[in-house]
Amino acid sequence: MDKPKESKTRLRVMDILRNHDQEARVIEAQIAAEKESLEADLEEILLQDAYPSTAINPTGIRVQSSPDPDAGMVRMVERRERRRERYNETIGRLEHQLRQIEEVQTIIYQLDTRSKCVLLALYYPYRSYNEAADFLQTERTTIYRQRKIALERLFARAERSKLFKE
Repeated sequence: MDKPKESKTRLRVMDILRNHDQEARVIEAQIAAEKESLEADLEEILLQDAYPSTAINPTGIRVQSSPDPDAGMVRMVERRERRRERYNETIGRLEHQLRQIEEVQTIIYQLDTRSKCVLLALYYPYRSYNEAADFLQTERTTIYRQRKIALERLFARAERSKLFKE
């Protein structure tokens, strides 16, 4: 019989458990970089489009390049709005990922004591079964068995969470 395909929620939760510290740091850095990029792009758009450009025609007379000076302002506003929309979409996705990371930890803290202890010992920070067993002063096989039960409880709650809807 084939092994049932794991849900996206289960895969995401396991990924969070294994990599939550690094992922959170990277996402926070991406958010900061995106904010800086937005500010620079908005300034560049302002400088490019806000002021009417002039050109010298073949007779040597300086003329405005656009017969409609307001068109440049409209174009600038539209470009700035499109850039802000891209920024909001990107930041929204990144913040959603951060909320998922926080949600997993919140769910873990809501589990029964045994499940909570095993998951925290294994994943916060990430430890091997032997290290977790030493930390909890119990047998490795107990950790393995308790982990299986704790993960099933964690997955069940995560699948009910709005943040992990597929």
